[in-house]
Amino acid sequence: RRDKPGMADGDAGWAPGSSAAALAIALVSLVCWGSWTNTAKAAERTPFPLFYLDFAVGSAAMAALIFMSAGRAVMLHDQPDGAMVHLVYAAAAGGIFNIANVLLVAGIGLAGLAVAFPVGIGTALVLGTLLTFLIDGRGDSPALLFGGVALGFTAILFQVAADVLRKHDRAALAAVSEDRTSSKLESVQSSVNGIVLEAGVGAAAEDVEATLRPDGVVNATGGARKGLLVCAVSGILMALWSPFSALSMRKDDKGSCHGCLTPYGSSLVFCIAVLTTAPPVCAVLMRWPLIGRRCTAREYCRVDTSQHGYGLLGGVVWATGTICNLLAGSELGLALSYAIGQAAPMVATLWGLFWYREFAGASCRSMALVGCCMLSYSAAVGLVAACKQG
Repeated sequence: RRDKPGMADGDAGWAPGSSAAALAIALVSLVCWGSWTNTAKAAERTPFPLFYLDFAVGSAAMAALIFMSAGRAVMLHDQPDGAMVHLVYAAAAGGIFNIANVLLVAGIGLAGLAVAFPVGIGTALVLGTLLTFLIDGRGDSPALLFGGVALGFTAILFQVAADVLRKHDRAALAAVSEDRTSSKLESVQSSVNGIVLEAGVGAAAEDVEATLRPDGVVNATGGARKGLLVCAVSGILMALWSPFSALSMRKDDKGSCHGCLTPYGSSLVFCIAVLTTAPPVCAVLMRWPLIGRRCTAREYCRVDTSQHGYGLLGGVVWATGTICNLLAGSELGLALSYAIGQAAPMVATLWGLFWYREFAGASCRSMALVGCCMLSYSAAVGLVAACKQG
């Protein structure tokens, strides 16, 4: 029997009962974190701030649903002495993540994957794992943990190299196609007299060039520096939310924590913080967008229902991954589960490879780099998983 509603009495909802089960849950978080961005791609007709409002609503709704069902509405592990501090930690984690996530998306748009991944995600992986491990140092072998982190960072570099080479291949193919088209246009032009036709051919050549222009926009020096700064700030902030979540659930050696949160309680407060901080963050982005055009809150009501659905679904998928990550961390150690979850770009790459066909027609070198990326990520997850034995 609980002393007060919302406190655990040894049954704080479903929890993984073994390291193997916790690892499986961590892999679910990996898949979710690597998949939610598909909904952002599907909602490309919606300005990002408006999409993100739906994302925040979806994440909070999913966290509340899981808290009430699997979590059995248990917020605290023990007596509520000191609970406010732990609630603040969880709320701070959600607010920090919100800003970091928005900046990361903007950084990818400003600087491209070649900068955003190593600077943003790489910083979050290395620094976030280190800080979380200092707070929640569970794991049988720190050497294996940070060896896995090093392999994860190496995988990011392989991923960046593969993407750069893919774009180079596509640009080269476009150039060849453009040359062939130009030759045909010149042949037509030479057989017809008249300045008017010559001007028409010039316009057609410009249209062909615009059509065949490869993906990605080369930023000016100022834009590149701005993108680099945004990615760096995003990476540092993204590295901080996991340590704050660890503090919200931290127990002492005797298993007591004086009001610390259950994984379900922490994730609920986290997602509520995401929901409450999203409107002001999005209001700033509407007025001063880092990427895309300006928009207004009035446009939110004119967005198609399907576009709203994509945002809500993105929040549901992401919140599911976050809750699974915290649950896995309660058994494996939060640093270990966080490190596994940060291999999410591996899943995003698989989506791009098999679903979006982004590497269709890519060279053998590019595909070899993708293979090295996958092997490095898999080895990283394996090393991290080996930190927790039994």
